[in-house]
Amino acid sequence: MFAAANTVWQMLADRRIPATVPDDSDTESESTTSSSSSSSACSYQPSFCDVLVVKAMLQRHGRLPLELVDDIVDDAAYWAHAHAEVFFARDTGRDLTVPTGRAHPTGGNRFCLRTPPLGFQRAPVRGGSGSTTTNNSGEAARKAYTLQEPEPVPLEEEAVGGDCCSADDIRQWLPAGQAPLLEHPCRKIVFTIVSHDQGWANNAHRGDRYKGSYTWFDVGLERYGWRKGAEHKEASETESDEKAPFAPTAPDTATLYTLRPDVVAASQPPPNSILLQHPRDELQHPREELPPRRWRFDFPLNPGDDRLQSNKVATREFAEHTIVWSWTDEKPPLEEEPANSSQGPAVSVVEGQDPPTTQRCPLDKIGRGSETGDGSFVRNLRVGDVVTVWAKARFPGWSNTVRSVEVDVYWAV
Repeated sequence: MFAAANTVWQMLADRRIPATVPDDSDTESESTTSSSSSSSACSYQPSFCDVLVVKAMLQRHGRLPLELVDDIVDDAAYWAHAHAEVFFARDTGRDLTVPTGRAHPTGGNRFCLRTPPLGFQRAPVRGGSGSTTTNNSGEAARKAYTLQEPEPVPLEEEAVGGDCCSADDIRQWLPAGQAPLLEHPCRKIVFTIVSHDQGWANNAHRGDRYKGSYTWFDVGLERYGWRKGAEHKEASETESDEKAPFAPTAPDTATLYTLRPDVVAASQPPPNSILLQHPRDELQHPREELPPRRWRFDFPLNPGDDRLQSNKVATREFAEHTIVWSWTDEKPPLEEEPANSSQGPAVSVVEGQDPPTTQRCPLDKIGRGSETGDGSFVRNLRVGDVVTVWAKARFPGWSNTVRSVEVDVYWAV
């Protein structure tokens, strides 16, 4: 248990509650986490240490079993969280505009940002000793991690020999006592997006502002794995003790691999894909007999049922969408609506019969994918998983202008 939590536990044992609780977590991380997030501006966001303090109070003074304490904390939504944001005009000099075409290597698919690994309040230092950094260098490192575009490298062992980092591996990168113990600790993800499309369209549907939108956002997933051929070892107890108490560190042999969107083999460089070469095992497949393998992201053409959020059709003004994914979500039942309520010619109704209806997921009506309402993405996240956001646009004339994207990830301690 790191120093602040240990101090609190001792005070609780002596029945002395401090007026303020020191937190050994990184000062810069805390300020970044509680910065201009729309989701954090209206309510208090507890730190990792805050959650431990409350659990200790309930368990010791309330004399409650730990299982009941965990249930109480979950019901109160009192979770640790991490924040990631990109304000394009501030961070890159101008709003992000995603057109189709070949002006960019990924065409109408643009990477926006990534979150810190699940269970981390900020990204781990690569190969570092855990030493502190100045605010300027820390901000530069945060921005470099958050905005660095991923490369299409598959994790599967048969592809490049990658080996997935275990949850125990990743917990060792965190200071003692700060790692979530659950295998699937994520409880909620809040996305806040400010964007609009090109402002006009010839397929706008009266009364349904999202139907037929070809500018939208998708969620991606990255996971740490060991690089092929790289030796890695578990951190010893001595090495863990030598870490600074607030800086997570990851070995240089660990690399982020993309699980979503799909990474597929490409025999020839397609015009709208980022490619990366990885030689196969030269002992079994000599280079002169088999050329290096290429990989690319496989982006779907149309917005899918798993899309995060669509833009309103033919709207020039920026609109803010806040999308909440929870681990307790259940897919909403389909709703019936008149068959001609939003598109197509009017359907004739035979006298004495009920008018024809069609079933539609209520999430579609607010621009979300119908498959994103079941909570499975949140429940299946593992310790160390990284959430990414991609902006999309399709077909001539369509463009997605993005002002900002913010993501808050909450997890149980």
